[in-house]
Amino acid sequence: MRLHSKNRPMKAVELGRTRGSLPPTESSDGLFGWTVVILLLCGFAVACWIGTFYVFDHPEQPFNYQLLAKLNKLEPPKRFELTAAPSGEFLGADKLLERYGAMTAAGLVEESNRLLRSYLRNYDHQIGKVPYVTGKFSVLDAFPMTDNQYFGSGMVALAQSNDIPTVYLETVFPATKEQIPTMQRVLATGLGLELRRSYDLTVLVHITNLGGGRLLFTCMPLLYGTYGQAGSSFQLEPPHTLYVKSGLPLVNSHQFQAAGERFAEYRRAAATQVAAANTAPGKLPSGKTLATPTPPSGPTLVAALRAEPVNTPAPPGPMKGARANGTSKQVAAATPVARPTVAATATPTPTVTPQPFLAASPSPGPNARIGTWQLYKPGLMPRGRLFEVNQTTELADRGIGTDPIYLRGDFTVTAARENRAVLRPRLPNGGESQGASTRVIVEFPHGSDVPKEGDLVQRAADRPFQIVDVRRGADGQMNIYVREITVGQ
Repeated sequence: MRLHSKNRPMKAVELGRTRGSLPPTESSDGLFGWTVVILLLCGFAVACWIGTFYVFDHPEQPFNYQLLAKLNKLEPPKRFELTAAPSGEFLGADKLLERYGAMTAAGLVEESNRLLRSYLRNYDHQIGKVPYVTGKFSVLDAFPMTDNQYFGSGMVALAQSNDIPTVYLETVFPATKEQIPTMQRVLATGLGLELRRSYDLTVLVHITNLGGGRLLFTCMPLLYGTYGQAGSSFQLEPPHTLYVKSGLPLVNSHQFQAAGERFAEYRRAAATQVAAANTAPGKLPSGKTLATPTPPSGPTLVAALRAEPVNTPAPPGPMKGARANGTSKQVAAATPVARPTVAATATPTPTVTPQPFLAASPSPGPNARIGTWQLYKPGLMPRGRLFEVNQTTELADRGIGTDPIYLRGDFTVTAARENRAVLRPRLPNGGESQGASTRVIVEFPHGSDVPKEGDLVQRAADRPFQIVDVRRGADGQMNIYVREITVGQ
C-alpha cells in the first residue's frame, strides 16, 4: 500500500542554528548579579575574620581597646604577688641604654606597642621575659594624673638616673584621688628612687625618644604596694579604667622643662646649705667622719641627698618625640658620665640631712596574708607520691588530685619576700640550671625562717615540699606551687 502525502505541509528546517545560539534571557543577567553579590559577601566575611584577629591581637590600639572593653573581653590591670609575677629580666640604666638606645624611631614604636600589649593582657599571653627596671634615680618632680590620662588618678614621678643622666624614668603611682595630697607631700623633688631586683617589680611599658641621646622610660609597679614616710602613707591601686586614646608618655614637654628647672633650683639651695654648714665653726670634732645612712632592706624609695651630687643633670630641652608616632630621630648612644671623686680632707664636709626613707609595706596588697596549715616532723608526713621537678609536667596536664603529693630536689633561691620564696632547680653536678622553664614558688608558715636570695635549698624524701598546684603559662613557663610542711632539721 502506498502512502500519499499530497495534502501534508513540508517541515522547514533552518541549517546552522544550535541550541546554544539562542538569544540571552533576563534570567542569565540575574545569575551574574547574584554571583557578584556572593563574592562580595565572601570577601567581607574574610575581612571581618582577619579584622577580629587583629583587634584581639592588638589591644594597645585605642579603637581596639575600646571595642574589647565594651565587649568585656579585657580584664583591668591586676595586682601581682612577688612570687607569682611574670618571669622577667632586670635592666639597669646601662642595659636600658644599650638595648634601646640604638633603636630607630619605628623600632621604638613597635617595641612600645609590644610592651603595652603585654601589660593590657596582664601578661597572660607573654612570650619571652618581661623587662623590669632597676637602679638608682633622683626624682626631679611629681605630677598628679587626671582622669583623661592613660592610667587615670594617681601621681607620676619624673626621675633621672644617677649613673647615666641621659636616661629618664617616669614611674606611675596609680591611686585613688583621696591619696593624692599625701603623695604630693611624699614624692618631693630630690627624693631618691632605688629599684631593687630582690624586692621591686617595676615593669617597663613604654619608651620615648626625647632627642639628643635622651630616652624616657615609662614604668609601672606591678605589686601596687603601700608606701609610708614619717607618718604619711599611701596605698597604690591597679587602674580600674585606662584611657588608651590619650597615649604615652604622661609628662608633656612643658612639665619636663619645669621639672628640670625645679630640680636645678633644689640643687642650688642644697649647695648653699652645705656652704653655710662648712663656714660654721665647731660642727664636728677634728678627724671625725660623717657616716652615710644605710638604706633599709625591702623595696624603698631612698630619699638620700649627697653634698656633692654624682651627676649634674643638664637642663632638659624641649621634648622631641613626646608621642611614639615615628617622628622622632634615631637615638645616639650616650657615654656614661664618670662619677666625680672627692678628695679626702682632714676636716670632714657636713652633708645635707637626708629625708626619711620612703619604704613599701612588705605585703604588696591589702589582701595579702600568711596561711596556716599542719606541720610534721621529718619523715612523719602522710604517705604520698614523691615527684622530681622533671616529673611534674603530667600534673599540669591532669591536675594534682586529692592525694598528698610531694616535691624533692636541689634548688637555688632567686627571690624572697616575707613568707615566700622563688626557687630554681639545680643541675645534678651542682651548677645552676640555665633553663628558665620551671620555677618553684614556696610558701612558708608564719614565724619560720625564709631562705635568702642566693641560698641553696635541698629537700630529700624525709623533708619534701607539699605540692598544692602546678600551672603552665602561655610561654611554656612551668610554675610549681608548694608549701613547707616539716619542722626541724
